[in-house]
Amino acid sequence: MEKDKLSPKEQALLAQARRELAGRKEPPAAPPPPPPPPAAGPQPAPSAAERLAQLMDEERAATQERKKKMRRNGLLISAGILAVFALWLLSAFRRRR
Repeated sequence: MEKDKLSPKEQALLAQARRELAGRKEPPAAPPPPPPPPAAGPQPAPSAAERLAQLMDEERAATQERKKKMRRNGLLISAGILAVFALWLLSAFRRRR
């Protein structure tokens, strides 16, 4: 007996189910929605592309913080050097008078 063939009893049951379905005036009910995933359950491992994207985002954020810190320190150091130079100029001109 082949797997694709149905027994006469199965064929009769299928025919009856089709007749009942055709006799209904309302459409068949939609299947129930799948249950939401459990919140505390184990999460599936991210793919390699997702891990790479996450690492790139973290590295970009770290680079932005370093740039901000370097700019702030650069401005403070430049202002300090300029202040020392201005004080040296003032003291140099006062001595000559």
